[in-house]
Amino acid sequence: MRGFLSLPLLFLSFFHLHAKEPVDAVLTDIEGTTTSISFVHDTLFPYARSHVKEYLLLHQEEPAVLELIGEVARIAGDEKMDLSQVTDILLSWMREDRKITVLKTLQGMMWKEGYERGDFQGHVYLDAWEGLQRWHERGLSLYVYSSGSEAAQRLLFSHSTYGDMTALFSGYFDTKIGGKRESSSYSRIAEQLGLPPHRILFLSDVIEELDAAATVGMQTCLIAREVEYCGSCPHPIEPNFDRVNP
Repeated sequence: MRGFLSLPLLFLSFFHLHAKEPVDAVLTDIEGTTTSISFVHDTLFPYARSHVKEYLLLHQEEPAVLELIGEVARIAGDEKMDLSQVTDILLSWMREDRKITVLKTLQGMMWKEGYERGDFQGHVYLDAWEGLQRWHERGLSLYVYSSGSEAAQRLLFSHSTYGDMTALFSGYFDTKIGGKRESSSYSRIAEQLGLPPHRILFLSDVIEELDAAATVGMQTCLIAREVEYCGSCPHPIEPNFDRVNP
């Protein structure tokens, strides 16, 4: 759920974010930040729902898929589940938008087929494409942290509307590192990057994620693209990447 912030975006346009201290790395969310929420919810999710039964039937003997099927059954508490029951469990998790690693991994596998067949391209906002290029050219290290699997992240950016963007990024993080609203996840990311948290700028459209990152000392900015917020917010707010200056 998106939060409510203090100033209308019209007023916010007079402000320009400058990081409180120099940063060495930018960590960015995807959905609602680099990429339209509608692309994820109106293209990727329906595609996975409509293909999951067919995909499992075709690939059930492959070791990676067989392992995922077994993991779904273990999580559901019935390791004797048949394929139809596993499919029903996955569909229910999709409807509930559950952030379960095994589900995200399987969705990524299905999306891979879709991208490679040209069924869709990964949506990226123009300002995000330009901003990421600009920061990369300045020597900043760029990383992605999303609920979608690392594989799904790479697929989106390698099949984007601006071509293959993966050369811009130094690494990807998903829920294997921890939940996005858990401060410990951001501590682990900083540790893996070998940077003090205050030298990392995290961009997201979700206040609770920014709160968790700020708790461990990361610099933060809320990218408020699709909602005009009102209320209070402890994070700098910008409408897009054009006005973010790490």
